[in-house]
Amino acid sequence: MITHQSDSDLKKDILDELKWNSQIRETDIGVIVKDGAVTLTGTVPSYAQKTAASKAAKLIKGVRAVADEIEVKLPSQMQGTDKDIAEEISRSFEWSTQIPADDIKAEVRSGFVTLTGNVDWQYQRDSAQKQVETLKGVRMVLNNINIRKRASVPNIKSEIAKALHRHASIEANNVNIAALDGTVTLSGNVDNYFERGLIENAVWSAPGVTKVVDKLTVTSDFD
Repeated sequence: MITHQSDSDLKKDILDELKWNSQIRETDIGVIVKDGAVTLTGTVPSYAQKTAASKAAKLIKGVRAVADEIEVKLPSQMQGTDKDIAEEISRSFEWSTQIPADDIKAEVRSGFVTLTGNVDWQYQRDSAQKQVETLKGVRMVLNNINIRKRASVPNIKSEIAKALHRHASIEANNVNIAALDGTVTLSGNVDNYFERGLIENAVWSAPGVTKVVDKLTVTSDFD
C-alpha cells in the first residue's frame, strides 16, 4: 500500500539529519515544510554550513524541493578582505591535484566569489567550488566554470544508460535520456534527491558531456 509521509514527519526527519551532521548546529536553522517542499531559514557562521544544511535536507526521503534561504553571517574572526580571500583561493588551487589552476579565474567582491574559466571534466568544476566554499571569509560562491566541448562521442546515450543500470543504488528504468551535441537531458521520476545526485554524477562521468539538463521529478510516495 502506498502512503504519503506527512509534513510534520518530514520536518522531524530533516531536523534529526541536521542534528546528526557534525558540520551543522541545528539550532541555527529553521525548517518549514509544506506539501513536501522544504524551506530552510536562519543564520550560519560559514558558507560551508549553509551548503551542508541544504545537502542534508535533500537526503531525506519524501522531500520534493528545497529552498535555501539561510543567510551567512561571518563572525568577526572569520571575516577577511577580498584580497585575503583571493590569495587564499589562489594558494588552494595551486596545491590541489584535481583543479587545473591555470584554467580557472576567481573574482571576489565583498566575500562573494565568482568562478569562471574552462575545464575538461565536471569533477574539476565541482572540486573548485568545494575548495572555495570552505575558505575563511567566503559568503557565497557562483560557479560559472564551463566544460570544454569535445569531439562527438558515438552512442553516448546508450553508454550513459548502461552506466546507470550498472549502479546498484539507481532505479534506471524510470529515467529517460536524450543527448545532443554534448547536452544530456534527463527526465522521469526518482525516489529522492540522493538518487537524483547519483544519476547526475554518473552522467557527468561520460566523456563528451558538457551540459546536463535535469528535469527529473522527485517523488515522495513510498511503500
